[in-house]
Amino acid sequence: MIGPAQTSRRYSKTQAGLACLAFLAWTLSPAGASAAEDEVKPRPSPFLRFVPTKPSEGRVDTAIKTYGRPDGVSVTLVAAVHVADADYYQKLQTRLKSFEAVLYEMVKPKDTTLTPGARTDSPVSALQIGIKNMLALEFQLDAIDYSPTNFVHADMDVATFQRQQEAKGESILGLMIRAVLEEQSRIANSPNPPDGLQLLFALMSKDSAYKLKFLFAQQLENIESIFSGLDQGSDGEGSVLLSGRNQVAMDVLAAQIEKGKRNLAIFYGAGHMPDFEKRLLKSGYKKTSEQWLTAWDIRPQKSSK
Repeated sequence: MIGPAQTSRRYSKTQAGLACLAFLAWTLSPAGASAAEDEVKPRPSPFLRFVPTKPSEGRVDTAIKTYGRPDGVSVTLVAAVHVADADYYQKLQTRLKSFEAVLYEMVKPKDTTLTPGARTDSPVSALQIGIKNMLALEFQLDAIDYSPTNFVHADMDVATFQRQQEAKGESILGLMIRAVLEEQSRIANSPNPPDGLQLLFALMSKDSAYKLKFLFAQQLENIESIFSGLDQGSDGEGSVLLSGRNQVAMDVLAAQIEKGKRNLAIFYGAGHMPDFEKRLLKSGYKKTSEQWLTAWDIRPQKSSK
């Protein structure tokens, strides 16, 4: 597996781990608690938030925001994290049934049929699976059924993605290294930075999944600000990984609307959503509703001591 923790011995496991978790919110694969609508205002991230509920307990929420335009077309941005509680994916699956078209992300070979539990040799996929196991969560590809007829692939194929990255001098590893550097800088200026001892104690705990989730969850709100900086691209016009793929999704959205679809969803990682929102608002859409789903319910197991 190639990951930020292997790029340099100067970066702590805590910093690398936080950067890896942040990377999960917007990378190639897609990518508990009651996940009902609530009234808590997001802070400060508009599509992903950590909400403390009790001392050493809390939850990570993702947003579902709907935008409409005067001709009756409605587009819902369904933000996701690629490792989460099983209950979260069940609620997402139910919600996605209500749309005429669900535009989903996945960089995969052209004309490949997605099957449950599919695996690739992508280092990002391997990283996500490792994080899933460490935090006792589910992997999105295992939990979401992509076979319904309203699911529409809205992403690059592998060959196009690689060709465009080469043209711009981009690489997955390079972006992951930049994520580590951004996270290192942010942690250094944080009033309550996590340290290696906290991570060590969490790893050694009998309830390590819960304690690690609580440590990492408190850092997730900063993902979007980190990746807005990473998306500048070598030419200042955005990265292939985020802006390039988002443009593909917007093209597919236009094509689906042209076919007569009026109630559509874009189902992508949370890190992609601020850019999607900007594009929709610029195109004349207005936000009409907002809900939040709980992705991580962070509470100790009853049997833990």
